[in-house]
Amino acid sequence: MFLSHGFSPWLFYLILLYLFKGMEKDSHPFTGQDSKYMKLALKLAAKAKGKTSPNPLVGAVIVNNGTIISSGHHKKAGLAHAEIEAINNCSDKRLLKGAVMYVTLEPCSFYGKTPPCTEAIIECGFAKVIAAVTDPNPSVSGKGFARLRQAGVDVHTGLLGDEATRLNEVFFKHIKTGSPFVTLKIAASIDGKTAAAGGHSKWITGKRSRSIVQGLRYQSDCVLTGINTVIADDPLLYPRNLSSGKPLSLKNKKFFRVVLDSGLKISADSKIAGTAGMVKTVVFASLENKRDAGFNKRMNLLKEKEINVELAPAEGAHGLCLGFILKSLYKKYGITSVLVECGPTLAACFTKKKLADKFIFFFGPKIIGGGSPYSMFSSLDVPDVNKAYKIRLKLLKGPAMI
Repeated sequence: MFLSHGFSPWLFYLILLYLFKGMEKDSHPFTGQDSKYMKLALKLAAKAKGKTSPNPLVGAVIVNNGTIISSGHHKKAGLAHAEIEAINNCSDKRLLKGAVMYVTLEPCSFYGKTPPCTEAIIECGFAKVIAAVTDPNPSVSGKGFARLRQAGVDVHTGLLGDEATRLNEVFFKHIKTGSPFVTLKIAASIDGKTAAAGGHSKWITGKRSRSIVQGLRYQSDCVLTGINTVIADDPLLYPRNLSSGKPLSLKNKKFFRVVLDSGLKISADSKIAGTAGMVKTVVFASLENKRDAGFNKRMNLLKEKEINVELAPAEGAHGLCLGFILKSLYKKYGITSVLVECGPTLAACFTKKKLADKFIFFFGPKIIGGGSPYSMFSSLDVPDVNKAYKIRLKLLKGPAMI
């Protein structure tokens, strides 16, 4: 839980995380210096948040005789991996012989868009590799370590494994399941209301929380919302500079906006439609409406606005099949992480179907009261406490850890 000072932007951050099981350490006695170098590697890896999808975040630090001689991180899919970056950044390659590499993920051992990192490590004559976690990718998992050991490199794993796994929660999820990692973000008053009785919700929290949300958007492959939120708030939904209103540069990253809109109610004059030429936008509508003339007319109008319209099977009285949509985003658009910004109805749907991997709540120091029907998850209707939805709580130290 985080607390910022000053009444206007004062808010609490409550982060609820889906926790991966941590990797066990091997029998190697890691030292304080080992931890220091791995923490640096993790910090380097985090610099590329939002830019490496579908690849993981990876950092590497090279040490010779207790001195850091080079470091690097993976900057973008298709570019050099962290291990190669660190090797290339070493000004005197002779120092690599007998050195130790600290890396946040198991080095790859196959040819993809880039050559295998294991071969470069072996060729340079590294004496030891200390890795935080094993790569969950079946093409790599354990094979990278085996190749290094076969070549005589001393390999140890598990140093700061929990931290490294959490850093790559998106990668671990999509590699293991073939589905994107879903973060559900909700802003509410201290008594759990997402809007006043009349639907007004700007602004329950303050400027600082809105600034953090821009960072969360940038770190995600897409922002997803429902049509009710679009109609009520007319949002832009892209990461932007709050002062200028201009979007943060999306040149070096994957980013989409996604709207769930069964009947294509979205206005061609909405801010989302008006900026679709600048920000990739996808609208999911119901398959049941495809024979309706008015529906098809609206669909063609949206396509003229450079919006991709996708049809999904209906589910429930007025909703769309969320599982189908998430699979479509992953398979067709390569989206590995989804930030959901929505109202109580859609939030409850994601929760009921257990499709949310992480919840991030922003609580503003305001009381709205029972007259408002806009309560978080109000439609869940849990019959008794023993049947409540159970989550694991993780309290983090600051926004940089989100």
